[in-house]
Amino acid sequence: MNMRTGILFILVFTIIIYSSAFQVFPQASYQAYFGNLHSHTSNSDGTGEPADAFTYARYTAGLDFNAVTDHLEQIGNIPFLDPEWADCQAAANNATVNGTFVGIAGWEWGSPLHGHVNVFNTTDLITDAGNLWYTTDLPAFYSWVLTHTPAFAQFNHPGDGEGYILTNWNDFEYINQANDSAFRLIEFQTVQQATDFYENALLTGRHLSPVWNQDNHSADWGTKNDGRAGIWSASLTRQALFDAINAGRTFATMDKNAKIWIDLGGVEMGSQLPIQASLPLHLYLADANNESWTSIELVTKNGTLLNLGTHSGNLDTTFSINLTNDQFVFVRAIQADNDYIWSAPVYITGTVTGFDDVSPNMDIQLFPNPAREYFFINAFSDNSIVELYSIKGELIYRQQFQKSLKINSSIMEPGVYFVRVTVFGKTFTQKVLITQ
Repeated sequence: MNMRTGILFILVFTIIIYSSAFQVFPQASYQAYFGNLHSHTSNSDGTGEPADAFTYARYTAGLDFNAVTDHLEQIGNIPFLDPEWADCQAAANNATVNGTFVGIAGWEWGSPLHGHVNVFNTTDLITDAGNLWYTTDLPAFYSWVLTHTPAFAQFNHPGDGEGYILTNWNDFEYINQANDSAFRLIEFQTVQQATDFYENALLTGRHLSPVWNQDNHSADWGTKNDGRAGIWSASLTRQALFDAINAGRTFATMDKNAKIWIDLGGVEMGSQLPIQASLPLHLYLADANNESWTSIELVTKNGTLLNLGTHSGNLDTTFSINLTNDQFVFVRAIQADNDYIWSAPVYITGTVTGFDDVSPNMDIQLFPNPAREYFFINAFSDNSIVELYSIKGELIYRQQFQKSLKINSSIMEPGVYFVRVTVFGKTFTQKVLITQ
């Protein structure tokens, strides 16, 4: 890299660092709230009353919101005789103090064949829950939700078959846009549920945002574990939370005060945008206890696109990523104590042709990756040539070297670059991520 090019890099890098302090990301419009969207009381197979659940969740567990979602077939709905559903709605309303705590009344539809689903934002119940269709006719259940606007639903604990054959809602089969818009959430209660089903559900074309719930059946609403459903909302009101859920602005966390946000090309998570060869991804990852991270992965349709590696403390960064037919992008991070956190996806439409000949090879070593101050290239051969290309395909660096080369990346703009190494007339290309 000649002096003129180096000076240009320094100027560009300085401008980016200086201007980023004044950049306003979509996240700035929202605040992260923590709660639980799946719990039970004695109205079904739990304990206590809905009012007890809301009081405990607010004052003992310190949640921002809690949903009581008893099993549909066990909820009484007979005025003056068995008014459990009406009482639950009243308890949720009485517990709600806007800006402080939100109580939510919902219910859980359960099928031994297809799986369980929580339904929210409706004052109605399925009145013929004991009939055969209740446990076998998934399309009929979908139809009920769609005809009770503005109801929306959450797929609960996928894979939890409890000893019977489970279809997981016909493998999250995509029905149509209306159905997709009404079924907004996917719940995790274990890492395995996320690992086995989150990406696969997105691959069907569904637009699902993750939450971690506790599914309480004891008087431990919010203290059963440290898992939380996270919602990025404009305010702490029931309507604002529901608006955020319907917009896809949620996250699932095993740490009760860790939060994550991503936006891509200025488009917030839960939304979609047309694909481009290079897009800036903004990642905000924070923990109130300033815990460190052992892994920060960008996950797409094609698997892990990048692993940012380890990071001490909170992270707020923007870097460019290159995409082809990836369909969605979300971030999965792991803390040092093995607590996981998952962002909602940003959905991308269309495809672009990628950089030719991107093929990692065992004969070429590139490390560390991601890189900050520098990275090494080992070609194990004399008279090797390295070329460094920007994400736009612009040649920015070329150097002949003997076996090993150290490249100064501290003056380079953060983002993804293509490293092309030529050895004995054979060319290998790898990607390197430069971070701040």
